[in-house]
Amino acid sequence: MIKPTHSPYYQAAEDSLVSGVGGSQTPLPYRSIPLWGASVAFVEEFDATLETLQAFCERFEAEVVTDLEDEITLLVVGNQAPTIETSATACSEAELLNLTDWVPPSFPALIDRLIAEGFDITYRSNEGDGFQTTFQWSTESTELSSALLAYARQSEIVQRIMEEAPRRYSARQLAKVSADFTLLDAQEPNHGWYQFLEASKFAWDFDAVSDRIIVSGVSLLKTMQACVGEIAVLAIHDQALENSVDAVHIIGGLDSQGQLMGFILHRVWT
Repeated sequence: MIKPTHSPYYQAAEDSLVSGVGGSQTPLPYRSIPLWGASVAFVEEFDATLETLQAFCERFEAEVVTDLEDEITLLVVGNQAPTIETSATACSEAELLNLTDWVPPSFPALIDRLIAEGFDITYRSNEGDGFQTTFQWSTESTELSSALLAYARQSEIVQRIMEEAPRRYSARQLAKVSADFTLLDAQEPNHGWYQFLEASKFAWDFDAVSDRIIVSGVSLLKTMQACVGEIAVLAIHDQALENSVDAVHIIGGLDSQGQLMGFILHRVWT
């Protein structure tokens, strides 16, 4: 795994992120919800679909029950839900997904802080290392997708992963490539194929986990969005398939200084 970058550009922001009055460390704004192995029930309506929230819980070995008469340990209370007497831990949808209004001075510094505190940021069902690095890159482009593509084409991480991928294309295979994918290098199919993903859907595909504490991908992308505004997800695959063995996901936005910033995830499926 490539460790997080710590450039001088971020040092002042990182210092303000981790230090409080008198130099003490400011707690991260994430409440530990007892989700691992829990028996979970949902009450009333939520912003996300119930199926999505259930799937999120089941990723952490939690059992979702529908009958409030069953023994439950975690009650997730939706919008305008009535008061319910229960011995279970109660939380809101926002608390379950650790959504806050807090905006860090530097999103890459926040990611570096999570990594330093033992959080593993990884794609769901990843069979590889997951997180690669944060980045900040100077660009003259004011169009986010163009900036992400330009960054990907010069990224040593993307080049290394695509070069090490076992897949090699024949002319017959190239004739069957899906129209959803485009060559990263127009002259070389083995340098990777890309597509842009909808950020709101991609948010459910990864999390940061440390011991039994979860920082959801939904929370991380909403925090990035609060820092830079528009964000985008560029997926680069070794094969022109959504379930390709290797894929590099570059998630980023343009900050107020016109710098492209974000982080990189490596997903491996075999």
